[in-house]
Amino acid sequence: MVRLEGSYTFDAPQQAVWEAILDPAVLTKVLPGAEKLEQVAENEYAGVIDIRVGPVQGTFQGRINLTEVDPPNGYHMEMEGQGRPGYVRGEGDIRLESASDGRTVMHYSGQAQLSGRIASVGQRLIDSTARSLTRQALENLDRIIQARVRAETAGEEAPPMPEVEAPTVTQVATEVAKDVVKDVVRESRITPQTAILVLLAVIAVLLLWWLLFR
Repeated sequence: MVRLEGSYTFDAPQQAVWEAILDPAVLTKVLPGAEKLEQVAENEYAGVIDIRVGPVQGTFQGRINLTEVDPPNGYHMEMEGQGRPGYVRGEGDIRLESASDGRTVMHYSGQAQLSGRIASVGQRLIDSTARSLTRQALENLDRIIQARVRAETAGEEAPPMPEVEAPTVTQVATEVAKDVVKDVVRESRITPQTAILVLLAVIAVLLLWWLLFR
């Protein structure tokens, strides 16, 4: 079982954030490993995502259904996907809140049940990977929203994906490795020197698995 909960502040109005999190073209760019995401019905999406958790990597095909949609405040999300690494099924909530300074706070929470090879990796690595992928997705989304807001402020038409390229598999894996090491340091209180060695080892393992099983 994977559980996530947190918040993220966007330096943008609530409507801009709301429009971005419902745009399949934007989400394909910001979700690490996303290969395709399209709207197939009202509040229903289908997609393909390539996920790596430690030594386990593979492509998932899944569907996402949005319920309790309350524009521009939030929604409830249900998702399921399956592929060679296993099966995942989960649900979560997204809630947007306007701050007094014009920024928007996103509150998110959710949980997912994993089965198959991906569930055998280990809870600590799964949790660290989930947090890392969430952080990367939110930071990528923030960059797109900021570019759109700048274009609108300048009186220009904002392109769908301004100034942002989807991260490569290697970039995503490297960021995950860094976050895994941070979690190990925080929980184990090892020295910074040891942390650097652990980081290099994790990156080497991830890249090796990518070369062998891509």
